[in-house]
Amino acid sequence: MPRSPTPMLEELVEVACYAGSRYPQRPQRLTWRGGEHEVLAVEREWQEPHRRCYLVRLQGDLLLTLSYYERNDRWTAAEVGQP
Repeated sequence: MPRSPTPMLEELVEVACYAGSRYPQRPQRLTWRGGEHEVLAVEREWQEPHRRCYLVRLQGDLLLTLSYYERNDRWTAAEVGQP
């Protein structure tokens, strides 16, 4: 299994997702640092204990790890370096 990029500090965010057969299935947009950001690409997704993770690319080639914590129904984002 490929290792995920090491995230920096996690910040609480709001995420809009496509939810087909399960939630969350594919992040589409997020509110982060006071602005709306479109998810241009989901580079990778994986499951960890207690959370579902997505490596996403935003405008300007910014990479974030989005993590969904089902137990608390909350999302976090963390900037990451290039994988």
